[in-house]
Amino acid sequence: MKHVYRNEANDAYWDRRWAEAGSDSESFSDLSIYPIRYAEMVMQDKTSRALEIGCGLGRVLKHYARQGFRVSGIERSQVAVEQLKAETPPLDVVQGDVLKLPYPDAEFDVVMAFGVFHNLEQGLEQALAETARVLRPNGRFAISMRPNNVEMNANEIYWRWRSRGKRRGPPQFHKLLVGRGEFRNMLAARGLVSDQIHYARNVSIWYRLPFLRSADDARTDEATRRAAGYRLNAMGRAIDRASIALFPYHTSNAIVYVGHKS
Repeated sequence: MKHVYRNEANDAYWDRRWAEAGSDSESFSDLSIYPIRYAEMVMQDKTSRALEIGCGLGRVLKHYARQGFRVSGIERSQVAVEQLKAETPPLDVVQGDVLKLPYPDAEFDVVMAFGVFHNLEQGLEQALAETARVLRPNGRFAISMRPNNVEMNANEIYWRWRSRGKRRGPPQFHKLLVGRGEFRNMLAARGLVSDQIHYARNVSIWYRLPFLRSADDARTDEATRRAAGYRLNAMGRAIDRASIALFPYHTSNAIVYVGHKS
């Protein structure tokens, strides 16, 4: 497991990101993109109770709540929670920590956690234990983790290049990267059995290059890009498809584990 450091603490980074991002869309316009593609694999029964850990500004939470699903959300960032409650008061969302989930044992039939566990410098085992605790036996989960691969390490080189010349303080923890199979074994140790493992994409590394981005993305806001996906132009898509076909693991920036609690 690799610890990645930047010049901004993880919690400060996310508070800033959520403050800058504006409002999330009410629903996804493309169901084939991360993370909704994987949420769809477990969100199939409106009578089930579902929890999204790390709901951020609520893009997944809103998508299912407006369809009548019984879905709750918990988010560490008070900035995100206050914004989400102010714009969409009926949503069942609370500020809290995955290290101590404020729910009874076996409370949920489905648990989702996209982009959560890689933010934990300490307490990962405790967080997984809490996740397993609130999921009922045979309940379904969809959980993502950042891989320690070529794309994620190249992404850090990009960010160091972007921050060149800026005032730098002491290194601050930013995220965890896990080796292939490492996180699956950690889930299994808590009774969370991975039935499927997907090498997923959030933002392609090629999107970092402006000349490979879709011209439409320059005319849309962050919320729209998050709902529709960060789109490449024709050349970018061709390069992206080729790199994924040749190196699926090393061109993913999220590994998604879909499975059940034994």
